[in-house]
Amino acid sequence: MKNLENLEAFLKFIVEAAQWRLAWEIKREEEMVKIDFTGEDAPILLAHNAEAMRALEYLLNRIHEKGGSKIVLDCNDYRGMREQELRLMAQMAAERVKSLRQPHKFSPMAPDERRIIHLAIADDPGLRTESEGFGDNRKVVIYPK
Repeated sequence: MKNLENLEAFLKFIVEAAQWRLAWEIKREEEMVKIDFTGEDAPILLAHNAEAMRALEYLLNRIHEKGGSKIVLDCNDYRGMREQELRLMAQMAAERVKSLRQPHKFSPMAPDERRIIHLAIADDPGLRTESEGFGDNRKVVIYPK
């Protein structure tokens, strides 16, 4: 698997150049490659809503896009915990929208996070969601029907 070897070499280069104390495990899962980071410098990757981790993920996907598999980064199960948090936020906002009959706007989010909110509300017949804004300012709004 030449692509995974190239990916491993690139990660090693980045981590060493940044002098991060991180370890990682690469797993191939169906149509994606998942990379889980752990280590002393994990907080660097997770700071500011995992901004550095998302930037590295974007870079890896751009560099290896011809490999055919999407690359997904995680660190200390950040994505799983964030998904639970977003689902809870969506439920709380949904209840608020139903009771007040007023739309609720979330703060700007990354596309994968917006998708979680949309899916959490999708089965509620009394609500609808839309994304609004552009670029880094794109956010989800929950509306009563």
